[in-house]
Amino acid sequence: MTQRCAVRMSQRATLAGVAVLLQASVGMAAEPVHLSPHRAVYELSLLRGTGSAAPVAVRGRIVYEFSGSACKGYEVSFRQITEITPSEGEPRMTDTRSTTFESGDGKTLNFRIENMIADRVVSTNEGEATRSDDGALSINVKQPMPKRSDADVEVTFPTMQMVRSIAAARAGETAMEMKIYDGTDGGDKIYHTLNIFGHRSQDPLDDPTKDVEAMKGMARWRVNVSYFDNAKADANPNYKMAFQMWDNGISSDLTLDYGDFALKGKMSKLEMLPASPCP
Repeated sequence: MTQRCAVRMSQRATLAGVAVLLQASVGMAAEPVHLSPHRAVYELSLLRGTGSAAPVAVRGRIVYEFSGSACKGYEVSFRQITEITPSEGEPRMTDTRSTTFESGDGKTLNFRIENMIADRVVSTNEGEATRSDDGALSINVKQPMPKRSDADVEVTFPTMQMVRSIAAARAGETAMEMKIYDGTDGGDKIYHTLNIFGHRSQDPLDDPTKDVEAMKGMARWRVNVSYFDNAKADANPNYKMAFQMWDNGISSDLTLDYGDFALKGKMSKLEMLPASPCP
């Protein structure tokens, strides 16, 4: 599992926060999106593998925590430990850790991502990105090498990505495109995403979400997301993922598709965290 794949899963597929009254974009549902802070654990396993480059076994765990509010901003803490067994050779253990802070207005993102293999740090990615009122992006990377860059393109940061996705699904949209920046891949890459929304459902799932009283009868949608390198026109997606997106921003029943292999992420624990309402 690469750093990019591990971190992007957490930042895109499981974002949440509580009592966040964020208005959806113009043209989407007018009702504000309320997100819920939580700590979730996901057990990873190999779903399928194709070809000699695919692993023969994968096991791992993701621990994800989100907290914050519209007035204080949103903090994400994430750790993924994965053991991958290749078709030849010994298993390899990777450990990815990340922390991010996104301002409540969705205009600033601070990130730090550390990737380890066999207890040795192999990469550290740290920096800050800001969005102007018209959506243009300014990036200041501190590690691994100081650099500044600007992108004359409207982008969305991870928390607002979740808010916009929920608003679109509520409004009955079947597809939505967004350009996303999350600080991965050296901190200077923008991704074009295509979201496909399934039918609305309120049936419970056989995972810890069924034990949360506030989520009983809550709407959810199966979402399929494809990620494309924004700099490469007409290219195949870098990878794809699918998940159950709940109306409060919690995600479960994950599928992470990297082409020659795919992983299943089953939620094993869900803890709802205290709200941080604005004054």
